[in-house]
Amino acid sequence: MFSSPSGRCRGLGRLLTFAMVASVSTLVTSQNNEFTQIDCPSSASSFSTNSTFWSNVVALLDALPSAAAPTGFASLSRGNGIDRAFVRGMCRGDTAPAKCATYLRDAALEIQSQCNSSRRAGIWYDDGSGVTIPAPMFCFVAYADTNASNSYEEGFRQPSQNIGVVSDKVAFESTYNALMSRLMVRVVNGSAATSSPAPMFAVGAAVYDPSARNGTMYGMLQCMRDRTAAECQRCLNDSVANLQTCCSGHQGGLVDAYNCYLRMEIYPYYDLALDGPPLIAPAPSSIISDERQGNKGVDTTILAAALSVGTVLAATVMVGFLLYRRKVNRRKTPPDNNWNEEDDIEYVELDQLNLSVLRAATNNFCEENKLGEGGFGEVFKGTLQDKKEIAVKRLSQNSSQGFQELKNELVLVAKLKHRNLVQLLGVSLQEEKLLVYEYMPNRSLDTFLFDPVRRQQLDWNRRFDIINGIARGLLYLHEESRLKVIHRDLKPSNVLLDADMNPKISDFGIARAFHGDQSKDITRRPVGTLGYMSPEYAYWGHVSTKSDMFSFGVIVLEMVTGRRNNSPYDSEIDSVSVLSHVWDKWRSGSTADVVDPLLAELGYQESEVLNCIEIGLLCVQENPADRPDASTVVLMLRSPTTASDEERRAPARPAFAFSSGFTDAAIDRPRTGAWSSDDAHTGDKQPSTVSENEVSISELLPR
Repeated sequence: MFSSPSGRCRGLGRLLTFAMVASVSTLVTSQNNEFTQIDCPSSASSFSTNSTFWSNVVALLDALPSAAAPTGFASLSRGNGIDRAFVRGMCRGDTAPAKCATYLRDAALEIQSQCNSSRRAGIWYDDGSGVTIPAPMFCFVAYADTNASNSYEEGFRQPSQNIGVVSDKVAFESTYNALMSRLMVRVVNGSAATSSPAPMFAVGAAVYDPSARNGTMYGMLQCMRDRTAAECQRCLNDSVANLQTCCSGHQGGLVDAYNCYLRMEIYPYYDLALDGPPLIAPAPSSIISDERQGNKGVDTTILAAALSVGTVLAATVMVGFLLYRRKVNRRKTPPDNNWNEEDDIEYVELDQLNLSVLRAATNNFCEENKLGEGGFGEVFKGTLQDKKEIAVKRLSQNSSQGFQELKNELVLVAKLKHRNLVQLLGVSLQEEKLLVYEYMPNRSLDTFLFDPVRRQQLDWNRRFDIINGIARGLLYLHEESRLKVIHRDLKPSNVLLDADMNPKISDFGIARAFHGDQSKDITRRPVGTLGYMSPEYAYWGHVSTKSDMFSFGVIVLEMVTGRRNNSPYDSEIDSVSVLSHVWDKWRSGSTADVVDPLLAELGYQESEVLNCIEIGLLCVQENPADRPDASTVVLMLRSPTTASDEERRAPARPAFAFSSGFTDAAIDRPRTGAWSSDDAHTGDKQPSTVSENEVSISELLPR
């Protein structure tokens, strides 16, 4: 068993570590859950449980389980100024959503009772079940008055050790270092070739003594998803060294930290199917037993796997091909594309699909299998020999810009995994350039919402679920993924629906990825679709998460009204846009008049609809700073009363809202740029390239 915090590792390095921690914090060990540990650092500024800050903390902790359970992670905030609170929570990467919600709820209650006078605190929660396999007995919850890590949190380490020791300490330590290094690469850089169920999470095994019955070690590393790759790597490096200093030669141990988690054992405590790369060294099939905590043991068969020679050759050939292409066809990189060596070859880890297989699956890309097309090429439905349905995105051979978009999408989507993002299954870069995605049988949201027949399938409950799903997808892109990704072309045609009508954001060809603390950028090539582009992006090319939130707000109002924003609201001469119509009705107090008449027939919850209208109007404010971020929107959608008065202030006049009285000439005016709220054309500013027919545009300059 692990040693308790009061009697942990007697080594000098371990004692020094705990002396440092004890001097600045209060460490509490739960009596009911053996491995639960709570850190309540002393705070220079005290507060009472009746304070606004603590009320915000409690509200966020209450909302955390439902927000984090679907993906295993959530980062929420509430309030302003000194009262603003931040809460984040994460479950172990292999924890089922239902159990994740339970663990987070219990952990939230525990930290509320133990740390109600600290401005920041963290809890590493053990479910107390004592289950060995799969033992998903870990979740992490923390709250603070800032979203940034301070030096205390970055330096905090809480190790625990297995009381058993190994006979060959040298071989054990060497294998430990090699295994941790391999897993660290997968956690920090990601790998679509593995079956890892969560981002920034990896497990794996390595043989340290082939002759011993327990000669295999099993490792697990995980990082908090709101931290950058550099922060993740720094945290893991320190934790790996910390466990080695603390518990050298012991059969297992774990290290709790604010930004990462480490565990190592000599028995399998997770589903072995999660292992990505094979064992480092071959090991004979044998029966091992766990000797920790008396004679309790777990028998299992350890199967050694060897890396396929064919996979190595295929990857080598693909890398060579890409390097050759870059050398022969080297072109000047566009100013807003930030490519590096790693990006160019990142996607060789995806499943390589044979071109002949894809041609057979799509009936040689016949017109009958065509699902749609975009600025770079076409999308076809395909059926593999095992009857699995796929969607194949085919790059147009006549598009020079398309290859950059294809590469951009490939590099980004390979690193992004979320239930509300379309999953990339593989790639073929032979004679043609093809991306293979999971097939979405219900196609895109616009084919339902704006179709007079199919829209009848969208009752309010279904529309509300779709809105929530899109918001969760944006939350992952903006705050929870290892990269901060700005989609730049969010619209109903880029939201696909699976068989159960669950929404999945697609088409990352023009998306932008930010690194580190970067939160916005300026591009000389604004691209997108009229009606969904934010004013600061359409006018000046300013790219940020708030430009995506503007697009989301438009979609929300379209879901409520059943109308396209980039077309007249009705056929009358005085027609206005959806934003204008909703704003006028909101000001006059007759908001119910904007609700899709079909919803009135099918029935809807008035409070939810009004809440969505308010959220939509807040998201389309002209000033980006006035728009809520994705985490706030998710919180407001789940509970309209949880956001503070400051965050739920009444919306002001939205961007691109026109007064009634458009003339025919105004409506028919050529739309070559964005429109301002006072009906001024942007011709005197830098024009943006927009599209009226839902097809993303990427060509801005003449050939």
